[in-house]
Amino acid sequence: MRRLAALAVAVAVLAVAWLTLRPAKSHRTPAPSSSRAVAPPTVAREVEYPDSALEARLQALAATAPGRCAIAAKLLSSGAVVRVNADAPIPLLSVVKLPVALVVLDQVDHGRLSLSSPITLVPADMHPRGWIGDRYPRGGGPVRLELLLREMLTRSDNSAADALTRIAGGPGAVTEWLRQHGIRDLRVDRNERVLGNDWYGLPENADTMGSAEGIRELRDQVTDAVHDSAALAMLHDPRDTGTAEGCVHLLERVWRGELLSPAMTDTLKSILSRCKTAPNRLPAMLPRGTRVARKTGTGGMWRGVTVAIDDIGVIRLPNGDDVAIAVLVGEPHGPVRRTERLIARAARMVYDAWSDGDSTGRGVALRKP
Repeated sequence: MRRLAALAVAVAVLAVAWLTLRPAKSHRTPAPSSSRAVAPPTVAREVEYPDSALEARLQALAATAPGRCAIAAKLLSSGAVVRVNADAPIPLLSVVKLPVALVVLDQVDHGRLSLSSPITLVPADMHPRGWIGDRYPRGGGPVRLELLLREMLTRSDNSAADALTRIAGGPGAVTEWLRQHGIRDLRVDRNERVLGNDWYGLPENADTMGSAEGIRELRDQVTDAVHDSAALAMLHDPRDTGTAEGCVHLLERVWRGELLSPAMTDTLKSILSRCKTAPNRLPAMLPRGTRVARKTGTGGMWRGVTVAIDDIGVIRLPNGDDVAIAVLVGEPHGPVRRTERLIARAARMVYDAWSDGDSTGRGVALRKP
């Protein structure tokens, strides 16, 4: 009997130990399936800290804008965020050249192109103004891919942009690339040639394949009445629009190295940091020497109304933290400089608010720029 009792106790002890050490089914993580698509990374977008004090100041600033003003900014180190009308679609204009550059650099990453690839320009790529268009009005070349990227991003050259959009597979391919990488608040629908023709009111069957000189002649023949109608239609056109939130998301993904290889990410950052267009926007009121990598967008003005005035970029704070920011102003009335000053003030407000010692973006005393 003693042996049976001892055996029973031993069995009970072993059973308890087995039940205790066995992993619970509810805690098991199924092995990933190799056939399942991998979702785009969501690093740091789930952890956000709205800076309500800064947001209130930006809201008051946006209320003084001469058009529809959308602002978004994110401190990439801490997740501090501000949003003012950040989900409103605004014409992006030349801001779309940044997604075009991403698609082309992605092709470099996959070995289909290189930065030194010679690109032959075709007449349909060419525009009346810009270094590329002036040098190759009827097409030609070849021109190194890296030079086209640099002219497109630093000088917003439209001829370089249309050549690279063609290489990327067209506007639709750029939008699809954005969708595949989880960027859903930006759309690219037209190249610069078609966008310009729409602005002037040229019909769809207008010569979209001719040289820069031919397009200039067609646009010079447009009457004021036709241009009036076309300009008004463009103010309400949903194509080639995006949100401030979407722009900040895109910048964040680029700066975290989630969209390109480290080498191509560094190349893109370097080019954006040399932007030469519209210096009176994001960097204008920042301390001298502040690093700002950015891309601007400016629409045509007709009857005192501009389609949109935009600037998006990443500002380096004194402690080395980065701020992704987008300020988009749709249909601003009056002089461009007024809207540019508003963009500069928004950038300075964000810079001052988040330039404290720890850059948490929370509970920071705001200083008047």
